[in-house]
Amino acid sequence: MAEDFRLSAETRDILGSAGSKRLRKQGLVPANLYGFKKESVNLTVTSDAVEKLVAGGSRVVDVELNGAVEKAVVQELQWDIFSTHVKHVDLKRVDPDAIVTVEVPLELRGEPLGLKDGGQIRQFIKRVSVTCPEFRVPKTIAVRVGPLKIGDSVSVSSLRTPEGVKIDTDPSTKVVELYDPKKAAAATAAVSE
Repeated sequence: MAEDFRLSAETRDILGSAGSKRLRKQGLVPANLYGFKKESVNLTVTSDAVEKLVAGGSRVVDVELNGAVEKAVVQELQWDIFSTHVKHVDLKRVDPDAIVTVEVPLELRGEPLGLKDGGQIRQFIKRVSVTCPEFRVPKTIAVRVGPLKIGDSVSVSSLRTPEGVKIDTDPSTKVVELYDPKKAAAATAAVSE
């Protein structure tokens, strides 16, 4: 499994908005680490580390504090008024061993090639069941529909998931298809005659 982003942190005694402003001038970002039946800890992390965290799109981090490492997820980033600098980071501890099975929504991505030929997209399922570590549950799973031509379809077996996420839904289940509405209407008319 790929390594998660490592975020070195130090405990923070300076609290309040004036203290936080002083920390930011020193190139530090105030942060909080909480959850998983442990006491909340006020932290500071370097603004360089936070920029790398944001640039890498990491959601799961290994927080290094006083020689110990704890697994956490980025719960919230508070930005400045121009959304250029992170002012505060909230980190929530997670159980690295907890496995869950949940339903995850599917997100159609792209515009099917066959739309310009009069095709229409039909979606059969909107969610799939996945099993994965609790802290790795994806918000959505992408369904790439851009290459679809009339008559093409996408089934569960062709969906790509992040590392460590296993889809439990039957792989042969059809997710979407691009169909010709004229042929479908003609077939319906022929059946009703």
